[in-house]
Amino acid sequence: MDTRERYRTYADRIASVSPAYACWADSLDDDLVALLDEVPETQRQPELLFAVARRLGADPMDAGSLRALGREARPALVAALTTATVQANDPRRLAPVVPVLAALAAASDRPLGLVDVGAAAGLCSIPDRVTLDHRQRAPERTSRPLATERDARTGALDPLVRMHTAVPGPAVHLVADVTGTPPDPATTSIRIGVRIALDPNPIDPAAPGALERLVEAVPPEATDRTALMREALRATVVEPPVRVRGSVPDDLDRALDAVPDDCEPVVLTTGTLVYVPGAGRQRLVDRLRERDVRWVALERTGILTGVAATLPEDVDPADPDAFATLSLDGRALAVSDAFGTRVRWFGRTLR
Repeated sequence: MDTRERYRTYADRIASVSPAYACWADSLDDDLVALLDEVPETQRQPELLFAVARRLGADPMDAGSLRALGREARPALVAALTTATVQANDPRRLAPVVPVLAALAAASDRPLGLVDVGAAAGLCSIPDRVTLDHRQRAPERTSRPLATERDARTGALDPLVRMHTAVPGPAVHLVADVTGTPPDPATTSIRIGVRIALDPNPIDPAAPGALERLVEAVPPEATDRTALMREALRATVVEPPVRVRGSVPDDLDRALDAVPDDCEPVVLTTGTLVYVPGAGRQRLVDRLRERDVRWVALERTGILTGVAATLPEDVDPADPDAFATLSLDGRALAVSDAFGTRVRWFGRTLR
């Protein structure tokens, strides 16, 4: 897929959520394509370009401001985009991840030592501070509903199943629409002994301007996402991760070595590896196996070839509800939309 087609596809996917970002993606002209060709392929993601453009003063509500920035401040935009590491780590991505981490925590006699790769401010380093409900959409309803919610389209009442209850204190509440057979609900909250945030430019969640930096990657219309990120940031401030400046695969060992012996190391990647070149991804996978540590990933479907090989044959990577694949130790467990709000579980045993 070339650059122009990538942005057309993105515009189609984002149009219903953010007309402003769809217009920006559709505004890509020959000059902007040439500009993007000057930066590494991993730096050409629409969200990354738009976040950098906003940081440099472009107004996302002005459809022509992106092209104007490319003409008037081309060297600054190329330089900023080449080194940018914008990664908001939307906390909604924890919805598919929490049941897997809960199962790992329940199976271990040690608390988890969570290594959050590409952590930014650590908004996905707080699975223990997530109260998660599943809204089952499959024909077979669960027998353990704890609440009900009216479907706005049909008027039907769908049962909400409480999958995980947050520890006391600041927390976020997530609801995911699910099909298939998910894991069993957690009976206890996830135990975390240490949180390691590995990022090229980690953000102190308590620093002034932390939220503003994080929401640079969020479409301007998505005020609900901004509100959720604000709540997640409050929870992160209560349990701030140990920040390690670095990237994968080169600094993975340094981050893992920061996990105390009395913790069960678990590496978490959520929408991060698309920014890592293909050879680097494979080096990461190989090193995780060599270190014999658990690895939970929610990454774009297809970018991890080993994981893709374990998907059911009927999964279509072009389906928006199969945009991302949830995997454990390289084995696919589910697919979801880009942010984990709609999840199809395969019913595979967590091991």
